[in-house]
Amino acid sequence: MLYAKIENGAVAQYPYSFSNLRKDNQNTSFPKTSMADESIRSDYGVVEVISLGIPQSETHNSSEGDPELINGSWTQVWNQTPKTAEELDQQVQANRLAEYGTPEMQIEFITEQGLEAWQANVADIKAKYPKS
Repeated sequence: MLYAKIENGAVAQYPYSFSNLRKDNQNTSFPKTSMADESIRSDYGVVEVISLGIPQSETHNSSEGDPELINGSWTQVWNQTPKTAEELDQQVQANRLAEYGTPEMQIEFITEQGLEAWQANVADIKAKYPKS
């Protein structure tokens, strides 16, 4: 579970953990299950944050931002920034290498289907993942 400390309706600390709760309230004894207890969390301004998966994109990088209150629930937020030309080229290379397979697989392909078939396969992969 993800948690955030909320003060005056805004995120004061994220992520927030049981260790943070104990450190912030050193004169208070908490059971180990405190973060699962909504009434304890509420007393100390701690909210559960709805976790969203990291957005997957070939063209953008994702970085986690502070949670936002959306429809009454604190929700994880992901910021998207465009990948640089270098990052895009690296992604193209990685995609191509994954599709080409290992050198052993390529040799097996050539042995079983011939050099021309392998060259056609390489051309198809390069067309699928063109360099920018």
